[in-house]
Amino acid sequence: MLQRISTLDATFIVLTAACGDALKPIIGPIAKLIGSALLLPGGAIAGAIYMMWPMLALLVVRRFGTALMVGFIQGIIVLITGFYGSHGVLSLLTYLAPCLFIDVCFWILKNYKNPLHLIIPPAMGNLVGTLTVGVLVLHIPAIPLLISLISAFISGCFAGGFAAGLHSLLSKSFPQFSKEESVD
Repeated sequence: MLQRISTLDATFIVLTAACGDALKPIIGPIAKLIGSALLLPGGAIAGAIYMMWPMLALLVVRRFGTALMVGFIQGIIVLITGFYGSHGVLSLLTYLAPCLFIDVCFWILKNYKNPLHLIIPPAMGNLVGTLTVGVLVLHIPAIPLLISLISAFISGCFAGGFAAGLHSLLSKSFPQFSKEESVD
């Protein structure tokens, strides 16, 4: 990620981070409503949208550290503004940890054409994000935490599917978003 990136890639990273933060006040309450009806935590369910943005940026930019940059920008915005979902200073950790796992899982799998390899990174990211918030912020007991982690993993799988679908749509509409090389 320390190599030069294009202006288009940098802009896309910032825009996905902004979209992720902008949608949190809308998605959060809806996810809590659905979660309460299903007796599941809203944050784990909302991960289907939250984890979509760093994964989409990674699919477009295709550089290790892209998802981490999205998480860093989101965490800084939330920390500075006290925006929806702020956990104080822990916001940086709760935003960076999932995105780091998205980057690492995507780099390990490397095959972005395999649908399974597109759903595992955001699923692991959502799992780590839920674990981080559940342990460090909410102090959830073991059994409810395990249920939260299972729902977070499933929700994260949906995030990968959403990101892949959006990337496919973007690639068809804008060829500059279609890169054929793998992650650096």
